[in-house]
Amino acid sequence: MKIAFPTNDRKTIAKRTGRCEGFVIVEIKENDFTSNYIPNSHEHDHDHDHDHDHEKNEEHEHSHSEIIELLAGVDLLIVKNIGKYMKKDLDKSKIKYQRVTEPEIKNVINKYQKEGLK
Repeated sequence: MKIAFPTNDRKTIAKRTGRCEGFVIVEIKENDFTSNYIPNSHEHDHDHDHDHDHEKNEEHEHSHSEIIELLAGVDLLIVKNIGKYMKKDLDKSKIKYQRVTEPEIKNVINKYQKEGLK
């Protein structure tokens, strides 16, 4: 199973999935796992502080297709939060996502290895 984690420091899960620096991709096989890092190539179509005033006007809807393409082959995306446009794009893809409250990537991996994600 391949699991992706949005991150800004390669250790913790980023608060904003679409604006993270990159993704830690973990492949879990039985009791072992490997990981690698992929930089996030997604650029938002606005430069202000992401207040999403434009969400009221659907013609300004933005896409996260670059992230979806970047995560091709990933089975699960672990997130802290997910915006409505990111959710919409993930729902169109084959990538499942799950919210967690644990900030540390290694702790989520350990939990998954022991008991699976719920």
